[in-house]
Amino acid sequence: MEFRLLGTVGIVMDSGRLTLGPPKRRSLLATLLLLPNRPVPVSALGKALWEGEPPVRARSVVQGHVSHLRSLIEGSGGAGYGVDLVTHTGAYELRTPAGRVDSARFKELVRQARSQPDAAEVVRLLHQALALWQGPALTGTTAGPLLLDAARALEEERVGAVEQLADAYGTLGQHERAAAELDAEIAAYPLRESLAAALILALHRSGRRAQAVERFHHTRRLLADELGVCPGPRLTQAFEEVLREEPPAPRRTRPSPARPPSPDTSSCPAGQSYPAGQSSPGTLASPADSPSSADSPSPTGPVTPARLPSPAEQPSSAPAAPRTVAFGGRSSLPRSPGGFTGRAAQLARLDALTAEDAPVCLVTGPAGVGKTTLAVHWAHHNAGRFPDGLLFADLGGFGAHGPADGELVLHGFLRRLGVAPEDVPDSAEGAGALYRELTADRRVLVVLDDAGSSAHVRPLLPGGARCVTLVTSRDRLEGLIVSEAARPVPVGILDDGDSAALLVSVLGARRVAAEPAAARRLAELCGGLPLALRVVAARLAYQPDTSLEGMAAQLHDGNRRLALLSVDDRGPRAALGASLRHVAPQDRRMLYALASHPGGRIDVHAAAALAGTTEDAALGALDTLAGAHLVVEERDGHWSLHDMIRLYARSTGPRSEDAVTGPDAEGALRRLVDLLLRTCLAATEAAEPSSQVCCALPPETWLPFTRPEFTSRPQALHWYAEQRELLARTVAAARARGLHAQAWRLGILQWPLMILRPRDEWCPLLADALDSAQRDPHAAGGDGESRVRALLGWLLIEQDRLPEAVRHLEAAPAMAVDPVSAATARINLGMAYARHGEVRRAQAECLRGLALAVRCGHLSSQRLALQHLARMALDGGRPEQALALVRQALTLTRAEEEVAGWVWLRLQCGQALWQLGRTAEALAELEESAGRAEAHGLHESAGHALELLSRITGAQEYAERRAVLATRAEEGTRRA
Repeated sequence: MEFRLLGTVGIVMDSGRLTLGPPKRRSLLATLLLLPNRPVPVSALGKALWEGEPPVRARSVVQGHVSHLRSLIEGSGGAGYGVDLVTHTGAYELRTPAGRVDSARFKELVRQARSQPDAAEVVRLLHQALALWQGPALTGTTAGPLLLDAARALEEERVGAVEQLADAYGTLGQHERAAAELDAEIAAYPLRESLAAALILALHRSGRRAQAVERFHHTRRLLADELGVCPGPRLTQAFEEVLREEPPAPRRTRPSPARPPSPDTSSCPAGQSYPAGQSSPGTLASPADSPSSADSPSPTGPVTPARLPSPAEQPSSAPAAPRTVAFGGRSSLPRSPGGFTGRAAQLARLDALTAEDAPVCLVTGPAGVGKTTLAVHWAHHNAGRFPDGLLFADLGGFGAHGPADGELVLHGFLRRLGVAPEDVPDSAEGAGALYRELTADRRVLVVLDDAGSSAHVRPLLPGGARCVTLVTSRDRLEGLIVSEAARPVPVGILDDGDSAALLVSVLGARRVAAEPAAARRLAELCGGLPLALRVVAARLAYQPDTSLEGMAAQLHDGNRRLALLSVDDRGPRAALGASLRHVAPQDRRMLYALASHPGGRIDVHAAAALAGTTEDAALGALDTLAGAHLVVEERDGHWSLHDMIRLYARSTGPRSEDAVTGPDAEGALRRLVDLLLRTCLAATEAAEPSSQVCCALPPETWLPFTRPEFTSRPQALHWYAEQRELLARTVAAARARGLHAQAWRLGILQWPLMILRPRDEWCPLLADALDSAQRDPHAAGGDGESRVRALLGWLLIEQDRLPEAVRHLEAAPAMAVDPVSAATARINLGMAYARHGEVRRAQAECLRGLALAVRCGHLSSQRLALQHLARMALDGGRPEQALALVRQALTLTRAEEEVAGWVWLRLQCGQALWQLGRTAEALAELEESAGRAEAHGLHESAGHALELLSRITGAQEYAERRAVLATRAEEGTRRA
């Protein structure tokens, strides 16, 4: 078992790499490995896993990733390798021998090389050390500051090792090999003077004196332009050696496009000078000032003086590099987009970021959101800041014909910058070097549109500190953030105001103002996507007699919407199709599966169920889709799907080449329903542990790979409240697909939240559940229908809809097959009669229900019957009888498991004691009841207890507590 940090973070076994899962898990592993064998606080891990402030649920997310990582290590025999992931209070520790981490082995080999006197042995050790690197350090992790700093530190050590290797080659006289090693690094670190000085000496000592001179002048200009300094002693001494010593016989090479020395001291900052009487080497003369090649000294000719030439001794001019004064102007850009609206925040961010040195700005977002429009608009409005050129390239990263050839794009840029075709280097490396040279001291704006990968972008980045690069992509291009410190500028959908403004820009203010509600509806149906809104506006512009409301009515049909939003080869369908072509088949299948989700937020359990896969696989696919902006990752560990993407996936998935192996829509929904059924059962068990299971699962209910786990009543009730909208939507979707046996069960399995909040709008849901029960041949007229009617009847009682309640409850007992079902129905029917004032009938039904519950030994039903009989005794002025019934019921009640029932019984006990004149005992019972009810969010029960306490004592305290309770209850209702 080996751990990799020097490249893509991972765990490698003899059989290959282990599947780690999403980037956050890689980031967790990397952070633990960077601080091995010591506890790492959860707070530090959170900062590593998120680029910004960690979300509220960060601790639980970290715990989940730790659990998966521990399982992976243990399942791969980690103990046998001395590897263990240990939990501390508020921290985690990865214990591992240092030799199992590649970065530790690298550092140890470099340390050995530094203490080794034999140059050949130094070369051997450093080759071993550098061979451990398989790419940029910490690849595949999130771009948080902690890991970015660590990656930079590791990269600094790598470059230092390369310099040490080159020095060892020089000691052995192998200067060509030293130059090759250094040349590979200098493009990435052009301002590192030690690197440049070593390369200059290696080039000179290997007979490439002209290139050594060129490298010095190039570095000098960069130092002056970007840092405002002249070369330091090490770099200057290297250049003096080049001028002082006779080099080996030079080889014939292609002339370099760079400039030889010329007498120009203007680029050296005031107050600084070169040592030994040296003046600043020159810069490029403009083409108009350059003599012809016939009059120019040879750029490869030797310079023989033993000191730097004085200005008087230097030639007055130098040959020009292979370019002219022509630079790419506004004509290089696409035309300025018409009807541009909104995006104030993104424009301001671009303004701020481009005020920094050499920024690379990533304009990212989903297809059709207007990334190119934003970039081109900003480029036109800021063209004056870049007098030396505007360059634009459509990289076609997501185009139908594949990405553009990067080398051809580079050649096009060089032509735009004035390089004659015959002067463009043949090799991509040479062309790139010339491109960076020409842009090194210029102010150039480069717009790289529709980039498909970081690798496609890097060779096209300009070399100057005053250049700006805008990159647009549907992918997050996190590699550019790691390697180039690129700054993201995310672009989202338009809000209603900006959407209306876009319509106005095409249709005119009068037409849009005449139908403001319809304009908002169009924005909603287009999902705020500028591309879709422009297509709608174009259709309306060609149909002046069509109202905005009429167009909205056409778009309302989801099956037609994508077709209506397509014009020629433009529109969301084409844009999304291009995005999906660049996604792996397994990730496309995940997207098609997510389209079967009824709507709203999606957690990893639901995603895994829809796709019929594991949690790890689901997380990996979701992360890929989020990176491609095909799903939206929210801060609390959920994902969402844009309506337009959902429509596209639903219409395309069944016909795609992935459909054979992918999850069909009905199967995906069925798995989601089955996941929710099993989760509801688990939540019910945690919330009401003493209750009987209210329904058995249908035959062949799917067993998910992962589902939420509950360890407490509040946790289970919170899940019910959080998932209430999803549960309701899933019941509706299941009914639409004919899954009635699942739909009615999913409806009544929400009863723990219903009894907590009985006055919420539950009746429509249960009316649908009843309809499904009647359509289910195994439930109609039987126990299933009886259960639904009993619950629906009880809720109708709580909402004072007594005639409807009685109608359902009178039918329920006769349908019941299970005695508990019959007992529940009769007790609830007794409640309805009591509320209606029919006390005798109420008592009779409750006694029949009690007898059934006693016969089958169901304690909670017995407690419920006694509770209602006690209520009737209190209302009838029989407190002694009520107190006896309550105390009998309390003997059947487990206070920790049946909190709601226990609270209500203690309240009734207090009321009975008060009526009996035992006030002190009554107050104690009522205080206990109110306190427990408040602690468990039982607002209605707490309100009743506090009202009695206020009435008995007259104390203002209880009225104030009731007011606070009412506010909390109202806030809870609004959140629901």
